[in-house]
Amino acid sequence: MSHMQDDKLEAMLKARHIEAASPDLSQRIILKSQAIPQKTLSLWQWLQQLFAEFHLAKPAYVLVGTLILGLVIGFSEPLSTSTTNDADSAQVQSFLYADEGML
Repeated sequence: MSHMQDDKLEAMLKARHIEAASPDLSQRIILKSQAIPQKTLSLWQWLQQLFAEFHLAKPAYVLVGTLILGLVIGFSEPLSTSTTNDADSAQVQSFLYADEGML
């Protein structure tokens, strides 16, 4: 059954009429493209157009920017710092350990 449908499709494709392109088609394309003015955008204008296409609210940009900045800072910070300020880092990280005695 599939072979019969393939033959029918091939016959329809061979029977279709294909119009030949005019001999001056390439010249018309060139002339039309020369009439279109070329735009040179600065980097700032290009970025504005790029972000205008997203159609997001400005708070979303702030949130995404903050998250990206946090990731960049987090990945750029070394995992283990062996400096003389270990006491300071212990104080800063003390909020991570819950003191359940106060509950």
